[in-house]
Amino acid sequence: MTSKERMIAAIEGKETDKIPVHSSYNFLTNADHWVELTGLPVWKFYEWGISSDKTWRKEIYKLFYDTLLYDVVQPNDYASMRERENVEIIIRDEKPYYHYKKDDTYKPVPEKIHEAGSGGGANEIRYIYTKQDAKERLKLRKADEMISDGGWYESVDELRSLYNDRYLISGGVVNTFYGNAYHVGMMNLYTMLYEEPELIHYISSLFLEQNIETIRAMAKTGGEAIIIDDATATLDMISVRMYEEFSLPYLIPQVKEIQRLGLKAIVIYFGGIEDRVEQIVSTGADVLCMETSMKGYTNDYTSIAKRLDGKICLAGNLDPLKDIEKASDAELETRMSAMAKAGKEYGKYFTCTGSPITPNTSVEHIQKYIEISHRL
Repeated sequence: MTSKERMIAAIEGKETDKIPVHSSYNFLTNADHWVELTGLPVWKFYEWGISSDKTWRKEIYKLFYDTLLYDVVQPNDYASMRERENVEIIIRDEKPYYHYKKDDTYKPVPEKIHEAGSGGGANEIRYIYTKQDAKERLKLRKADEMISDGGWYESVDELRSLYNDRYLISGGVVNTFYGNAYHVGMMNLYTMLYEEPELIHYISSLFLEQNIETIRAMAKTGGEAIIIDDATATLDMISVRMYEEFSLPYLIPQVKEIQRLGLKAIVIYFGGIEDRVEQIVSTGADVLCMETSMKGYTNDYTSIAKRLDGKICLAGNLDPLKDIEKASDAELETRMSAMAKAGKEYGKYFTCTGSPITPNTSVEHIQKYIEISHRL
């Protein structure tokens, strides 16, 4: 079987020749291990992201995925064509800088890839106070317009041209619940659930419209699956009642749209889900990825697999720190074997981590993780 055939079979609960293997957001693994995988200095990672040299861009992908033989590939992001026209990286005083041509300004290139930035939802700035503010800030961009910008969509095309035999996750969207934080601030969001629920619903409806267009754009570029990251809609953050009001009604239409377009819908939860498993099942998603037990909550793999009862493929939730980075090869194999046994006994399964591979995990140990899964 090819990797693509293997993943499709696993998600649908059919026999596979090997247990397919993935790690959550493996494009982050590529970035975190840039120097090891490419032999190039850190600043070249940022140059790759703004390069228009398709040959070089593909060569980098080959260094990633010819070294780490996951059954699943995911694109890293490129700057849009418009952004690439305005920026270049130059060396000044032996240090790399972004040069923004339009206004002739310079900005140091980050020294550490892993710490270069976080999602916009981490802000604490409130931009929206009224529905009119929301209309002005959340202007709809249609799928064709998004594709014409290049960037991510070029990246998907190039990755597919190289690895048509592997399972391609075309991209992903953040569900509307966390999406509100981009516009009202993270802490404000949680007070507004009680004080301004109507406005949160209105922002969520606009965010949902945009996510549907983004899903359509991603589907047009090809691939097998699209992720919906339901960030912070977990038991450590909100109650089941709040989940049912502010997350679930917006999550379901996105799952349905992905499936309508012929792709598999993957829902991801970085947080506790023990008290909302049945609600997640009601989305009709094809794959559930959940974090390992940590931070005071328990995501017991076997218990949740039993409750899913084969309705959704439950990806493994190995702890990338304890089970992979810090475990010996023998310990890793023992933990992977136990999870695979439970996964296959109670439903549909493929090997996966519950969170992205940690930056300090060696490339050799990641390769061992992949090799063990294929051997089990």
